Amino acid sequence: MHRPVARAALAAALVLGLAGAPGGAVAATPPSGGQNPAPATSTPLTPPAPKPRPAAKPGWIPLPANSGTGRRIVYSMATPQHIWVVDGAGRVIRQFKTSGRVDKPRVGTYRVFSKSARGSNPYYRVTFRYMIRFTYGRSAAIGFHSVPRYYDGSLMHPLSKLGLPVGAGGCPHLAGPDARWLYSWAGIGTKVVVVR
Repeated sequence: MHRPVARAALAAALVLGLAGAPGGAVAATPPSGGQNPAPATSTPLTPPAPKPRPAAKPGWIPLPANSGTGRRIVYSMATPQHIWVVDGAGRVIRQFKTSGRVDKPRVGTYRVFSKSARGSNPYYRVTFRYMIRFTYGRSAAIGFHSVPRYYDGSLMHPLSKLGLPVGAGGCPHLAGPDARWLYSWAGIGTKVVVVR
């Protein structure tokens, strides 16, 4: 009694193209010419290949291992002295040569607590731009800023010395455009990780 109903349902499914074809593909309805096309074959679904990480830019130095997580500035006092700017996804978005000292500041994690577009140090008789303070030395704050200029306008050290530990007071020095960019990127509270 149920067999005629099942046969009728199967026949209707074949006419509508809903029945399973060999290999698990769906059969197509025959064209008006009356001939069935070749059955479709099924292909296994494969997940898309992961996107490769963008290659480091030529001349870039790899980010040091164990240099923190999250959005941050990483400063290495090892020669060549270097700064990496890391976004919230852990990608290095900029990096710069810098010149500071090998003994200041101490290795550790800090936070930017103050910024000023212009600064000076009467002891060394210098001025500088784009100061980003993140810790304290013996008598003054330590932060990133442009290579200082003596009161007569000459640089404390040439830009060709960036990467070498030629700093005096403990602040890492940057080329002017790099200091300006970092100043605009780093806000109060930005993490700074100092490594050796």
